[in-house]
Amino acid sequence: MALPTVVGARALASRRAQRRPTTPAELAKRVLPGYRVTPTIAMISDAIADAVHNPDRRYIISTPPRTGKSVLTSQVGTVFALASNPDARIILRSYSDSLAEEHSRAARRLIEDHGDRLGIALSTDKTSVGRWQLAGTDGGLLAGGILSGATGFGADLLIVDDPIKNSVEADSAAYRRRLSNEFRASLLSRLHPGASVIIVATRWHESDLSGELLAEDGTRWQHINVPAISTPGVPDALDRDPGIGMTTALGERTVEDFCEIQRAVGSRAWAALYLGVPSTPEGTLIRADWLDAHRLPAAPLRPIRTVVGVDPSDSGSGDSCGIVAASITSDATVAVIADMSAPMTAEQWARQAVELAVDTGASEIAIEGFAARETYVRVVKDALSRYQVGHPIRVTSWPPKGSGRGGGDALARSAALLQGFEVGSVRIAGHLPELEDAAVGWQVGQHQPDQIAALVVAHDVLVHALAQRVTFTDPSRLDRQRERESPLSPMEQRLGVRPGLASVTPIDSRLTRRISGGGYNPLGYQRTTRRGF
Repeated sequence: MALPTVVGARALASRRAQRRPTTPAELAKRVLPGYRVTPTIAMISDAIADAVHNPDRRYIISTPPRTGKSVLTSQVGTVFALASNPDARIILRSYSDSLAEEHSRAARRLIEDHGDRLGIALSTDKTSVGRWQLAGTDGGLLAGGILSGATGFGADLLIVDDPIKNSVEADSAAYRRRLSNEFRASLLSRLHPGASVIIVATRWHESDLSGELLAEDGTRWQHINVPAISTPGVPDALDRDPGIGMTTALGERTVEDFCEIQRAVGSRAWAALYLGVPSTPEGTLIRADWLDAHRLPAAPLRPIRTVVGVDPSDSGSGDSCGIVAASITSDATVAVIADMSAPMTAEQWARQAVELAVDTGASEIAIEGFAARETYVRVVKDALSRYQVGHPIRVTSWPPKGSGRGGGDALARSAALLQGFEVGSVRIAGHLPELEDAAVGWQVGQHQPDQIAALVVAHDVLVHALAQRVTFTDPSRLDRQRERESPLSPMEQRLGVRPGLASVTPIDSRLTRRISGGGYNPLGYQRTTRRGF
């Protein structure tokens, strides 16, 4: 019985060896000695197999360096696709010709060494490292730099591996624009019907190619992101609990190992390379832990005043527009209560600002007026005239003429708001995901997010309105008053009692309600749709 058993085992092993791999990871284990299939590799492998076997798949993959994603995708994945369909035509693009050709050379070597087991062989006609073909089929590979074009070559599978070389390229708006145009005009236009696309990229910038594609309306793109350490606020395709390090293709790394890397490479490189996000999750100018630490459970029901701040779209043809509502309470806290920012035309954002003011009980719509002050005010007043409003709503331009406010660049204008977020005098009511993502993602040197620009306006109007509730008096009278008075009110504690200033009569509930038009009732506020204007 022993001999038949041995013969049967050998036959089974032989059949398994002859069976074609069903995933790129399985192929890699056969052709690359010592290859390790980690959870990350297994997930990427499944995505590649899905893109090869099914039509119109779109994947964006971001994982830390040295985790095996490029070897699996650009080298083994290319061979797997050709073994699955020898007539498949593949385009491989990287930030440089040399990197793309390095992957091409490795894929071709795998076919030379293992093609007989996969049922494919290289043609002797087209053999350059930048363009080669399989023998007896139409299948093959065109490899080159991302900006080199692909005239005369169609694709059943497009692989873009590292389209941006470094943060310098990513920070160049001109280069990002050029890359986007090239990707759409020269690469997407080469796709055959049903072709799939896989992008492997480092997220250096929020408006990079990956960010642009993921932000498209009705996008088909699926994002596979595996951070080195699972971190709150960072997408994790492995769905790990916070604080768990990943297993890499090179072996085990502890969380302490990754923390040492973080200290060595700096916060931005750590975020882009090892977390897969274009800024640190704590943010550079506004930190996520500030927002969470001071978050309000709900909007205040009886604020002193509510203002809608607007950062209008400049072109009037559907650019992004910031529209944010905020309230100030009796203890001088500014609560951010609503965000309706979105791409809109002038008519659309004017209407949206009015509707938000009506819904939140705002007494003022303040519009940033650096570009076209009078025009913006007129557009909103025209929109307001078409509504039946139950409380007075002023329409103003910010900053007020002759006030001296709003000077400097966007960062300088935001200084008071940033300080408020840090110390807790500005707090988000509930959760405003898009505004919070924009806030945390804003870095020095980048364009100010429209939501934050609108909030700067609302915040400035509110804090100056509160300051106007203070009157002047005789300093000696104030000293005598201090001796008689009970401990300072919350508003006085926040503003500070200084010589020459005395607080006005405390606001009772009746007056507060009259000024704020009833306040903002979060349960009664029906959010309107951001899109589909």
